[in-house]
Amino acid sequence: MPTSLLTVGARLLNAGVDVTFHDENIKPLEVSSDYVGFNLLGAPYIPEVIKLQERIRQEQGEKTFLVGGQVVSGLSQNKLERLFGSSTHNGNDDSMLTKVLGIDEKALISPEKTSLIPAYERLGDGAMKEYLSREFSLYVSQGCKFSCDFCAAVRTYRDPATGQTTKVKESYRDPSIIKADLSYLVGKSKSFGLGELQLYMSNLDVFQTPTQLLRFAYAVQEVQQENPNFKIALRGLATVDSFLRARENMPKSIEELVNAGFNTVGFGVDGWTKEVWTAVKKGHNTEEKCLEAIRSTREDFGMTPEILMVFGHPTADTEESLGAAYQVTRMVVGAYGAVPRPHVSKDFIPGNNGWRSPEHLDAVESLLEHPEAFQSLDFTALPSPLTHPTERIRESATKYFLKMCELPGNTTKYVKPIAPGLSPLELEAIKEFNEGRFDR
Repeated sequence: MPTSLLTVGARLLNAGVDVTFHDENIKPLEVSSDYVGFNLLGAPYIPEVIKLQERIRQEQGEKTFLVGGQVVSGLSQNKLERLFGSSTHNGNDDSMLTKVLGIDEKALISPEKTSLIPAYERLGDGAMKEYLSREFSLYVSQGCKFSCDFCAAVRTYRDPATGQTTKVKESYRDPSIIKADLSYLVGKSKSFGLGELQLYMSNLDVFQTPTQLLRFAYAVQEVQQENPNFKIALRGLATVDSFLRARENMPKSIEELVNAGFNTVGFGVDGWTKEVWTAVKKGHNTEEKCLEAIRSTREDFGMTPEILMVFGHPTADTEESLGAAYQVTRMVVGAYGAVPRPHVSKDFIPGNNGWRSPEHLDAVESLLEHPEAFQSLDFTALPSPLTHPTERIRESATKYFLKMCELPGNTTKYVKPIAPGLSPLELEAIKEFNEGRFDR
């Protein structure tokens, strides 16, 4: 279910805009408006949207396009126009959105206070059943106080050009609205004969704000009590630091979340050794904290720990640190039944610290000239000369990433990267290999 797209759509519906949703995973696109919006789930979707825009132009003529998704917020106006053309606008910007669509900005309710039910009601039963039959994202909160280098999400950020730091705090949705939305989804699921919802919480760090988390847990429990024969399963991402702080200061937030159906937590371990964590601004991690959080998750709370291992940091990792990351992941898989989720770090992604860094200007320019190569920024894509220019690190990162993908329970299906300069035959072979290789 494209939750972020539905959130924007619900805000526009509330503002009086007529919105129709299309998902080409379900049926072919039918454009019936002069305004067309796209939701980009990440940098790899940039070339796909460019191709889709061109297809629409050829079939129906020029349109006014809006693009949204976190990756769009990382693009300057100049880069946005170079990639998508001058008729494309940043749909994440409320002032731009209202200007293009001719609506009053005051009519746009904040995302935190927006119910998605108006958008859900625009989906046909066929699409809705498809979405509810699979795991999908539940919008609970957005934003993170940490400032990890490789992350492109809304977080605390220090501009490398100006040195100015922008502090960010986690922002929760109104729990009464979450409850109403969840009750609606449970009701629709039951009408389709489904007995379970599998939800991935949108939080970047689930345990970062335990007081708000507790309110969310209670809201979910109320929905469960109203639907006693229906199961709600939750999982999400967390830092080991926030988990341990919540365990120390407000353990009830964890306990009640588990009671609400939370069964799996993906810890951002993201490398191994103090030197690596310091280099990528993840100094809140320590080896002791990581191991204790993983142990406690399983033994104290009965949850499944996932090891979200974003590693292969091009300028921070070494053969030794990569080997250590693999060995510790292998150990906790055996000791605690942890689920390995390996990913390859990319130094520059629209929105992360490296994207605006002078040292990556040439690489960024190469991407703008060859948009197909944005696919190589996928965290499941193997290292390439573009993302990992040092051959020794590229080879070592590839070796240990593939070894981690072979560990029991691994959920990551790696893909081959598309790099500038590939021949048509090479490009076709890579696309054929990558077809259908998605995470669960």
